[in-house]
Amino acid sequence: MPTSSPYAHSYDSGTGSPADRSSVLTDGNGSLPDAPSLAPHMGGASGQPQQKRAYRQRRKDPSCDACRERKVKCDASESSSCTECSNRKVRCQFTKETNRRMSSIKQVQDLEKQLTSTKQQLQQLRSGVLKADNVMDIEFDVSGQPVLKLPDVGGRPVRQNRPPVSQDFSRVRANIRTYGAGVVKVPPPYRQVLPSSFITDNGPALPAKSLADRLLAQYHAYVHSVLPIIHWPSFTAEYEKVYQRGTLRGSLREWAAVLFGIFACGVMHSLEPNKQQDAQAYVLVSQTVVDVWLDDFTLDQARVSLLVSIVLYEMNSRSASWVWLGSAVRIAQDIGLHIESGPWSTVEREMRRRLWWGIYAWDRLLSLELGKPISIHDQDCDVDLPCPVDEQFIAEGARLPEGSNTNSLLATIHVVRSIGQLTKTLRSPIVSPATLEIFDRHFNACLATFPIHFHPKSDSLLDPSSLAPIVYLQNARFVLHRHNISPYCPADVRFPALDQCLMIAQDTARVLSRCMHSPPPVAPTSVYGGARNDWQTSLASSASTMLCTHIWRCLLILIFREDFAAASVCVQACKVIGDHHIAMASCGRYVAFFLRILLDRLRRNDSTPIDRDEEMLAYVSGDMQSTATGSWIWQGSETGTQLENVPSRSSSYASSTAGGASRASNDAEWEGWDWIEGTLQYLAGELRQRSYGRRDVPPVRIAAPAPHKLEESTGSTSRSSAPNSRMTIANII
Repeated sequence: MPTSSPYAHSYDSGTGSPADRSSVLTDGNGSLPDAPSLAPHMGGASGQPQQKRAYRQRRKDPSCDACRERKVKCDASESSSCTECSNRKVRCQFTKETNRRMSSIKQVQDLEKQLTSTKQQLQQLRSGVLKADNVMDIEFDVSGQPVLKLPDVGGRPVRQNRPPVSQDFSRVRANIRTYGAGVVKVPPPYRQVLPSSFITDNGPALPAKSLADRLLAQYHAYVHSVLPIIHWPSFTAEYEKVYQRGTLRGSLREWAAVLFGIFACGVMHSLEPNKQQDAQAYVLVSQTVVDVWLDDFTLDQARVSLLVSIVLYEMNSRSASWVWLGSAVRIAQDIGLHIESGPWSTVEREMRRRLWWGIYAWDRLLSLELGKPISIHDQDCDVDLPCPVDEQFIAEGARLPEGSNTNSLLATIHVVRSIGQLTKTLRSPIVSPATLEIFDRHFNACLATFPIHFHPKSDSLLDPSSLAPIVYLQNARFVLHRHNISPYCPADVRFPALDQCLMIAQDTARVLSRCMHSPPPVAPTSVYGGARNDWQTSLASSASTMLCTHIWRCLLILIFREDFAAASVCVQACKVIGDHHIAMASCGRYVAFFLRILLDRLRRNDSTPIDRDEEMLAYVSGDMQSTATGSWIWQGSETGTQLENVPSRSSSYASSTAGGASRASNDAEWEGWDWIEGTLQYLAGELRQRSYGRRDVPPVRIAAPAPHKLEESTGSTSRSSAPNSRMTIANII
């Protein structure tokens, strides 16, 4: 705050001579600012009476403390101490309140100095936070504390204000449509609807009605319940008409493509032995039915791309799933789903919102899982949240029930809306404690929107088919805190991160344990949803790639931190899912390898604390090493053509077909979940012996490991290759 007074010194009770304060008075060139003109206050040549001089012009400066005490003349200047203080070798300072007329000036100057100091502290705080979270959207409150720009849980997205246009442009619009064709493409939703494309022949063969009903039931129970992107009553009515005709003749091409996309999703959540091949066949039919050469897209084409992305992710074809998701996002944006528009019918408006938020949620979930940048940015969204009710309440003229949540779409949206900021946060080497606290508060607010029985500390029984939203929340928390276990973080950051990951993994184990029960059969939720079977069937059918991956992450940290009881719960869930999901075999193979490394540490009696063993920390980080920004083990590694010289693994791990690498690796031999379970029992016994000094715990007998050699990974002695032989874990180490 500038001042016009020539006494604009920084009179602070703790400051020194004017020499210490010269920087406050100088301009950018180091010179003093010009003093105000004195002419208006002085008597002129006309001999008029001279006006009374203002106080600031009576003398140059007040005396310093020492000169005022000794009552001598003070000649202190802006750049040097006074002569008296210099000769006496004392500090020339201005602190005493001897001149009351200067008190108001000093008060203003004190306030100026406090404001400058506060600005400097705020800038330092801002710089310090941005060094840790340099790509985050951060604001600061009045106290200088960082505030992340996270969306309010339950709050509506910010809508864009469009000023009304008073002039009538109907003639202009007509001319633009006529003469701008081929150059100016009308923005959505003002485009004219093109004639629909129908199937003129019999079309692709339909599966048997019983099989189709079962696939629709699987899709409705495990996919549609989380992402309700289809108006189910309308879809099933058309579905019945098609099967009454026995052919797809006369059906919309896009609708038929959606039907086979649903079949593909449904079969991936079944217990069929050849479900991957069947899903591929359904996806191929879906793509051959739809016309991909049209330049004008529809809602169903966006649905098809999203369904294909979901299917490919469940087949563990992650990059292909990411590419198809990009197509869904582009189609949705091209037809204007990201903009609230209209007028639409009640069903059309609601389904446009649901489809957009379904694509939005899947984009966020895959971005977090794969470590990819998000494709949809919040500033580009101008659409309201969907209604939290099931489709039977959404009809023309129907009144929506107030205050009822009958599906989990909103709960999922509340969780994934923060993932955009979370993915930005994970680009930083270290996530600051303030940022972690802000995210934790946000996730707790998201958890508060769930029914009480979904809380990790609850004792209520859970249906495995309802796990998806709470797993999304737990996984986001886990990925956030796991980021700080990298070697870029100091020890005082890594250890709390491991503790937080352990707590989240324990919460996940408690949630899984509440799913391991046999609930009584419930009434079907639709004409295609049969009664629930036992919990094993429900868990195996509902298991998704994200659920399997999250359990795997939790299992690694539980084993690493020696919570073998909670780890055993996760292993039980993995055993139930087993070969019913392609990702579970890959997870199991990695866990078995991790346990062999741990057993080798025991055999060698390694004295290094495991939480300071960089190799073990790298293994427990898991798929952090698959991201470009979060990994650290690949630095200095071979790249490009140099990879040709890297020793390759067995040919059983390679395949040229789509998704073949994942399938081939699943066929590779590994110890199995029984071996993992037995190893955990042995390690738990070893932990009890260390805790109580007892050696009377008998060794646990388990199946012998697979024939491949242990030396390749741990350097320990080779094991028996006989598949039916049995040996103790004590003999293994």
